[in-house]
Amino acid sequence: MNINDVEWKLENEWLKEVLKEVQKQINEKRDFKERFKKDAIETQRELWQNVGSVSVINGLEQIVDFMEFIDTMKIQKRSHEFTRKLEEKYERMLLIPYFGRIDFLESGEDKAEKCYIGISNLTNDNYDFLVYDWRAPVSSMFYDYEIGSANYKCPEGTIDGKILLKRQYKISNGEIEYMFDSNLKIDDEVLQDILSKSTDNKMKAIITTIQREQNKVIRNEEYKNLIVQGPAGSGKTSVALHRIAYLLYKHRDKITAQNIVIFSPNDIFNDYISSVLPQLGEDNMYQTTFKEYMHNALGNELVKENYCDMMEYILVSSKNNNYEKRIKSIKFKASTKFVDILKRYVSYYEKMDRNFTDIIFRGNLIISSKDLHELFFKDYKQIPLKRRLHKIRERFIYLIKPYEKKRIREVAAELEKTGFYIDNVEIVERSIDIVRNETKDIYHEIDRMTEFNLLGIYRGLFDNLELFLNKSDTQYDEEKIDETKSYTLESLNTGILNYEDQPPLLYLKGALGDLPKTSEIKYVIIDEAQDYTPLQYEIFNQLFENANMTILGDLHQSINPFMNLGDYSNISSIFPKDDTCIINLTKSYRSTMEITKFSRSLLDNKITDGCVERNGDKPLLLGFPDEKSIKERLLKDIKVYKDKDYKSIGIITRTAKEAQEVFSFLKDKVHVKAIIKDDSEYDNDTLVIPAYLAKGLEFDVVFIYNAGDENYSCEEERLLLYTACTRALHVLCVYYSGKCTPLLNGSYNFIVSK
Repeated sequence: MNINDVEWKLENEWLKEVLKEVQKQINEKRDFKERFKKDAIETQRELWQNVGSVSVINGLEQIVDFMEFIDTMKIQKRSHEFTRKLEEKYERMLLIPYFGRIDFLESGEDKAEKCYIGISNLTNDNYDFLVYDWRAPVSSMFYDYEIGSANYKCPEGTIDGKILLKRQYKISNGEIEYMFDSNLKIDDEVLQDILSKSTDNKMKAIITTIQREQNKVIRNEEYKNLIVQGPAGSGKTSVALHRIAYLLYKHRDKITAQNIVIFSPNDIFNDYISSVLPQLGEDNMYQTTFKEYMHNALGNELVKENYCDMMEYILVSSKNNNYEKRIKSIKFKASTKFVDILKRYVSYYEKMDRNFTDIIFRGNLIISSKDLHELFFKDYKQIPLKRRLHKIRERFIYLIKPYEKKRIREVAAELEKTGFYIDNVEIVERSIDIVRNETKDIYHEIDRMTEFNLLGIYRGLFDNLELFLNKSDTQYDEEKIDETKSYTLESLNTGILNYEDQPPLLYLKGALGDLPKTSEIKYVIIDEAQDYTPLQYEIFNQLFENANMTILGDLHQSINPFMNLGDYSNISSIFPKDDTCIINLTKSYRSTMEITKFSRSLLDNKITDGCVERNGDKPLLLGFPDEKSIKERLLKDIKVYKDKDYKSIGIITRTAKEAQEVFSFLKDKVHVKAIIKDDSEYDNDTLVIPAYLAKGLEFDVVFIYNAGDENYSCEEERLLLYTACTRALHVLCVYYSGKCTPLLNGSYNFIVSK
């Protein structure tokens, strides 16, 4: 809707008033910081003059004075930090103070309130709201409603009324570039304008274009657990980060960023999303990966295979003699059946006979096998197994110490009579050595009875695997079970722990009481949900049983064909129905319609979700006689699309080995970087990366390297190729040597060949 000159004038006057208030508050914060510096210097001067050098000999009073000064300095520091954050927030508001407005007439009122919506609240000295934070209750209507009846929930209850006007702005550097009144959804002009641009180095905040279905996820607090399923490009990660910002805003007196953890697919992705919360004026939550947590928890005693190494094995080692055996092993350990087997094994292991024996020292019964049995199975029954064993060991040490001390005195007296020793110190040291030798076998026996060898416990499961199969499990091919059993035991003996054996070890470690509690974590975000197995969700539940969880995924983007979630029904028993809500995001915003249609045809158009109607060029399908020719064409096309001013180009290979080869060819001819491992930092330039590391990322231009039938040759790799194609925003080129992969047979209608 066109806006007349009078409205433009009024809006510009309002913008000046808002910017004037923002600048005033910036000046106040800067003045405070200057006063703080002077106060801090004065406090330190007084500390030195009045207290001086602290020493115990100066008495308790001096220490008390010293601690009072320290407390004052801590309060000053916290106040300074709070002011610094406010200053940064207002500096951002100087550039873009707000992006939307609704005029809301509350039921029973005569006059509508103009609600301007921005990144943060702004009030004047009279406590009038000049701008509302996008997370404020009233702001929810901007995302949820068009002109007409509307309501919002606040602490006082539900407020009903009507939206009389809905206006959107593009403000840059404190000036209105354009604005328009809208009775349409936000994804029209503003969203199209944003989506048509090139990507930046990091993921951006999306508060100006949050959609109704996304807002439903961001503000949902009715359920403890949210499972969010959405197609590639539906904004799942952005929604998760904005949800964190919303929770930090609404519950700022109860939680901080330290109470929230996000599990990302890899460190590259962690780096990519690291600027969103700071853009929204919040500290970053704790970011980690499942692999990082698991490897830290399992310690450094074993050499552990990385997830990337497992993916490389799956993709390049099909001719290996043990390949089929390992794939069967991976599938078995990723199944819900294996979760049940592990649970039965834990129950068995906790109840199994510990072979306790009487502990006797020089004819004295220190503790009987019966007493040890009572301690383990009755007195300490409620304590996790690892801590039970530790307490039994502590109990034994407590009981034997008096006997050891008495025996040391006896030996010392005997040694003193010999006259062979220089002084008492030497006699005592020798006496301790003798008694230690006498008790050596006793301590070995206690070590045996209280041993907690995680790898040994896991090996014990596969030594007797058939004992823990259910009657229904007998239908599972005995030959496959025996094969998996023997393969696992053999691989455990190599000293290198396969990736698929690490989650079971971590589960056992937690189930048997050998993991620290994480009670300070109140909210857990799990991204790329489809790439975790049911067992990994059991571990999440084990670690964070009292936390609220938001789980975001797309079952069509399972990059590992053998180790994945399979379906959300596989974790339904972990997350109770009454406490869990599944929300479907139904629209993709990333790619052009042409790229979206092509990508979805890879899945036989099983995805029927909508997409933003943004048009572009059809994907290119280019065939070459060999890989060298592909590399030469890549070199040419990189320059072509760079000249067209695209900022980011992703050259997506099937494997890390291919990525390294392509990078080696290009690096001296054009500016290019490579990501080969999952602990690299993200760089938004021309980037060579294997498909399984590219999930969650997006590029202006994507080149799929060698989609030939010898490369993407089997059905199991369909989702990997789909995931790679859906990284493209504006341009997608698919190169192949020899014959094209049969996976693309249904996609030719959407492709232009040149």
